[in-house]
Amino acid sequence: MKLDYFKSLNGLRTIAAMMVIVAHFFSPEKVFGSALFYKIAKFGNSGVSLFFVLSGFVITRILLNSIKSNSYFKAFYIRRTLRIFPLYYLALVCYYYLPYVFTSLYQFSSSFDRQIYYYIYLQNFARTFNWNASGPIHFWTLSVEEHFYLLWPALVYFGYRFKQNRLIYLSVLLLLLPLLLRFYMLSSGYVIEFFTFTRLDQLVLGGILAILERKNRLNRKYKNAYVISTVAGGVLFILCGFFNDFYQDLLKHSALGIFYFGIIGLCVMYEHGNAATQFLKLPFMQYLGTISYGIYVWHALSIDMVEHYLTTHWVMLDFLLVVTLTVAISSISYWFVEKPFLNLKRFFSYG
Repeated sequence: MKLDYFKSLNGLRTIAAMMVIVAHFFSPEKVFGSALFYKIAKFGNSGVSLFFVLSGFVITRILLNSIKSNSYFKAFYIRRTLRIFPLYYLALVCYYYLPYVFTSLYQFSSSFDRQIYYYIYLQNFARTFNWNASGPIHFWTLSVEEHFYLLWPALVYFGYRFKQNRLIYLSVLLLLLPLLLRFYMLSSGYVIEFFTFTRLDQLVLGGILAILERKNRLNRKYKNAYVISTVAGGVLFILCGFFNDFYQDLLKHSALGIFYFGIIGLCVMYEHGNAATQFLKLPFMQYLGTISYGIYVWHALSIDMVEHYLTTHWVMLDFLLVVTLTVAISSISYWFVEKPFLNLKRFFSYG
């Protein structure tokens, strides 16, 4: 069965990517001491949560649609490899070795012992457990997603193919596991922001959304449920701001996951005939969504380049330069690095 393509979700990728740039660009000094503006800018970090829920939804749709294919595992992993690895390893080389050419850029350790965690997608474990690692900090999200890609196909296959309702029960269980693990790790003094199994619930929420679509629960008849999800998640996230650090860290990721679960659900059911989704489907939003992986990968390098070589000392102009440079680099990497590999996916169909 050919899957429907939701252009509004591609537009949401643009929103998520821009949110992350805002969060990483605006330091306290760049907001002229405004605590309110700084909090708004830092909310951009939740763009990562939006990416996670989106990934869970998109990947699970693909898996459910190909569940009876004889090449279910082979096609999935080859196609993911073609999508993820070429840009990822090119970017690692650039982040590690460009500072030898542009000497003012931030330099990471040249020790292979400290770089190895990035090459094998364990950088988020390194940040969680204080292993001696060195590399682009924002790449922790890519390791979380990679671990999800490794584990989730098998869970979907054995949880859905033979008894379909089993997958929804398993997914609900996997929503509780990260919450309990966050409680344990926070109580033990660990940082929980970067660890795969403390952020898994947002990806699983996206998977549940795909299961609901499969059960025809993503139509306007059920819109109130998704409105309630959006409002409840937003209210809980705001309330987290009044909690102490422990309970804020414990609950905020659940709140954001529920919030974006509702947002994505509403975008899908209002794909046609809604002002917000029509905006998300504008050509420039679609293009930026298409290159959003590159935008996420390259934006930190662009911030570094602007701060050391292109700064105008006008904050908003510098921000526009960062966005422009990021889009330019991402476009080049998409058309000359990613696209040739993406074209190879046609040789590895699900049948």
